[in-house]
Amino acid sequence: MWTLKIKVREKWNIYNERTAKFQVRLYFYSQNNYEEKGKLYFVASGMIQGEEKQKKQFFLDLKKDKRIVNAELHNDFFITAYAECKTNARSEAAKIAYNPRLIFIKPVVIDEDGWEEWEIASTKREDLEAFIAYAKKLENIDSELFYLKNKKIGSLFIQSMSPQLTEKQKKTLALAVENGYYGYPRKIKLKQLAKQMRVSVSTYQFHLAKAEAKLIPFFTKR
Repeated sequence: MWTLKIKVREKWNIYNERTAKFQVRLYFYSQNNYEEKGKLYFVASGMIQGEEKQKKQFFLDLKKDKRIVNAELHNDFFITAYAECKTNARSEAAKIAYNPRLIFIKPVVIDEDGWEEWEIASTKREDLEAFIAYAKKLENIDSELFYLKNKKIGSLFIQSMSPQLTEKQKKTLALAVENGYYGYPRKIKLKQLAKQMRVSVSTYQFHLAKAEAKLIPFFTKR
């Protein structure tokens, strides 16, 4: 299977500009697109990560955008649909990004600097080459290619199949990952993480242990 990993930053994108503005991160799946009455519609879903206040501000600001047709948020899970006027250029883009031969290995990650990280695959190398070529020719876009190679895919990330964590468990785990708690050597101690979360060490450790107890068996069972 041909696989591609690439980063792009679309300076006009309604999501990218807001992740940078509100310092949140999106794990983003482009679900579908369609045409209706001279407009292109794009449907997406995913998870939002960040401080509670920033996440709420991001979503409220997004809903104010006139291009947003529908936006729903439940806990950290969102579904959105937005519309834009149909042009030949955007129709071409939709055909490339929504190519039915493409497989999303992971959700697109849109980070706090407005960069999108894509990991996709196809049986045909030319599908991925077309994606790269399109990214390079667009105006107001930056891109960085990590690799394009033929390799075996070991797994796909399917969010709905993973264990459900509580809000406190997700926040505790995310804080630990972001600060290098699981790195080697370990970059931070539980006491420091608890202080950042403004809870006692025992409370932080409790939520982290509960999150680990849900996730570790899921990813290691055979």
